Amino acid sequence: MVPRGLKKLLQTSSPCKLVGKGNFKHFRLNGCKLKLKGLTKRLEKLLFSDGDLPMIAKASAKPAGGYWRGPDGGRRRGRAVDSQVSRLANTSQKTRNASKMLKLTRLVFSTCSVRKLVPIMGQRAVCCKGSRIGTAADLICYDTIRNALVVIELKCGHSGGRTTPFTKSGRVCKMNSPITKADDNILNRHLSQLAVTHHLFVSERSTIQTLHNMGIQDVYGLLFYANDSAVDVYELEDWWVKKANAILQKLK
Repeated sequence: MVPRGLKKLLQTSSPCKLVGKGNFKHFRLNGCKLKLKGLTKRLEKLLFSDGDLPMIAKASAKPAGGYWRGPDGGRRRGRAVDSQVSRLANTSQKTRNASKMLKLTRLVFSTCSVRKLVPIMGQRAVCCKGSRIGTAADLICYDTIRNALVVIELKCGHSGGRTTPFTKSGRVCKMNSPITKADDNILNRHLSQLAVTHHLFVSERSTIQTLHNMGIQDVYGLLFYANDSAVDVYELEDWWVKKANAILQKLK
């Protein structure tokens, strides 16, 4: 059973919100006009190397077919899946079962079901006022087996070459400080994003205390890669959890 009041808590406790439209979208701190910087762009600028994407990562994913044909088809498909997952995560199981879904959306919710994860909310905003960073968890679920909350980062595509490092002048690229021991590859880039998102959520003291009062003692992270054949799942390891705050400080 999902703890009573969990959905309402997640909805009402968010410290920021996404405002604006199109290219003018941004996160803003609740109760003031403080504009927050997006997490992804800060990671790209300050944490990731300037290496070249490995050819295997470019060639591994088949071009999106059907309606998604074209040079930007994969990106458009990913945005559509993100939007649909977010919308349906906020509805009941009965509504989701009766809804028409994109193939990747259905695979995402099927993966959640197999792992006994109950979707609670999509696009739950989180932030750090000190670093002026804002972002959103793609999906938050309740783990009925572990009695825990799960922060999920959802990616579409990237079916191969996730661990092949970026290169520059023939040399393997590493991430920038404070994680210079980590190869700069697709998987680590996405894990760093999940690590900071998870850290921002668990840093909400009032929210976490209320979760503890509900009996939920743990919040962990998962990275989903949705492709036509399956959804590959990676759990956020302790190394990333421990590095998350240092990464956040780097992004100021």
